[in-house]
Amino acid sequence: MLKKLTAILLAALMIFPVAGVSASAEETAAAEKNFVIEDPYKRVDWDQWSAYKTQLHCHTTASDGFLPVHEFVQKHYDLNFDIVALTDHGTLNKGWNVAPETVPLMRYIKKERTKMADIIPLTDEEYQAYLNGTAASETRTHTNGMLDVPLGIELNMATPFADCHLTGYFANYGQGLAGVFGDYETPSKGVMEAGGISMLSHVGEYVYVDKDSEKHVGKPIDEYYVNKFARLFLDCKGSSLGMGINSATDAHTRCDRILYDQILQKTIPNGVVPWCNTFADSHDEPAINDAYTMSLMPSLTMENFRTCLEKGEFFSISHYSNGVELNGMPEMPGFDEQKVYDTKSYLLDNTPMVTRVTVDQDNDTITIEGTNFDEITWVSDCNVIRRESNITSGKATLDLHASDLLDEPNLYVRFYITGDNGICYSQPFVLNVKGETFEPVEVPETHDISTFLRGLVTVVDLVFFRFNPLIWIFKYFGLGYNPITFDRLINPF
Repeated sequence: MLKKLTAILLAALMIFPVAGVSASAEETAAAEKNFVIEDPYKRVDWDQWSAYKTQLHCHTTASDGFLPVHEFVQKHYDLNFDIVALTDHGTLNKGWNVAPETVPLMRYIKKERTKMADIIPLTDEEYQAYLNGTAASETRTHTNGMLDVPLGIELNMATPFADCHLTGYFANYGQGLAGVFGDYETPSKGVMEAGGISMLSHVGEYVYVDKDSEKHVGKPIDEYYVNKFARLFLDCKGSSLGMGINSATDAHTRCDRILYDQILQKTIPNGVVPWCNTFADSHDEPAINDAYTMSLMPSLTMENFRTCLEKGEFFSISHYSNGVELNGMPEMPGFDEQKVYDTKSYLLDNTPMVTRVTVDQDNDTITIEGTNFDEITWVSDCNVIRRESNITSGKATLDLHASDLLDEPNLYVRFYITGDNGICYSQPFVLNVKGETFEPVEVPETHDISTFLRGLVTVVDLVFFRFNPLIWIFKYFGLGYNPITFDRLINPF
């Protein structure tokens, strides 16, 4: 009997320590996830590739800008732009040396800018000089020429109630189409079917119809909009590539970063990563350099540029940031935006820029090197998880297992670096966990006023407009449908 009691006691003493060790091991395993980090810049050869200054969204007097084509090209050339996509409203860019098919009604509405002046394209000789880098300039330091991105256009050119714009490239689609309020889906699919790519523009102007998003800073965007745009990226995968998160002076896009983070939480589990970009949306000369992207490529070719856009191999630059807060932290603490404007330092090339990204898969760290920055902020799932200030080395590292992270990283991380002359945003780094897979997230289709309006316009066009000579006359003189063809006559607005 005594032997049995002794055996039971010894067995119990052996069990409890093992249980304690097992619990401790589980806690350690939970804290030490083995992340598999998807680096959007993994193809980049940081020693051999170059960063090319790129403008994805800008305007001339062909729609509603102040500058005619020849001045527009020269200004970008002088400011060291290497790639420019001219995206006039409803007007396809067929080359800076080709007179565009303008939309007279759009030019008339904005006649205080356009003056309804004749559109005079570059001569072939002038055009080649810009492409070859032999055009005269007192300020250009880049020795290469420029890329003229084909078939750039701003779609949904004249939606009522609020702007619902997006930009298209590489697709012969959208010329003269007015668009329908809230209907991003139709033009996105139109560009996709035509073999092109598109980007959403300053969606804050649609989300907040009065364009006053200041009162919404730091607050989540309504789930309806998150689903709407996430669904669009999923349905147009490979063609609708991303969205602007900081446009012009950021007055109307300050909440678009929060929307972007919310969208990522819907799309990443479903296998899609939309990229973020910044652009000037310039309508006048001072705005040309407000925001742009830096495209990472082995050489300056159109094929490389399209691949760069598709793979997200670029950084997004802006000289402005209007009051975004995450975790109670301002996006650019101490940044004097008015000083940037007053001193015109936005015309200089001393904005923050990343020069190298190193991902250590074994230790779950991401190290960045760069110039003109003294602070880095890391964001995951709409929260700041780390901020490091007073950086003087030009180098910073995120340890995904650091004990002092403000929040646990999940799904992805992205970073932005800031300095005296602006902000530079990265693309998201997706965080897989070894041995685990993402559970797909349901993203329902959205049906609202835009669905109704698109259906209404299509029916009205079919019944009353499609074969109406008066409408044909309007399309010819007002929308610039020249020449009139049967295919263009029967297209809905």
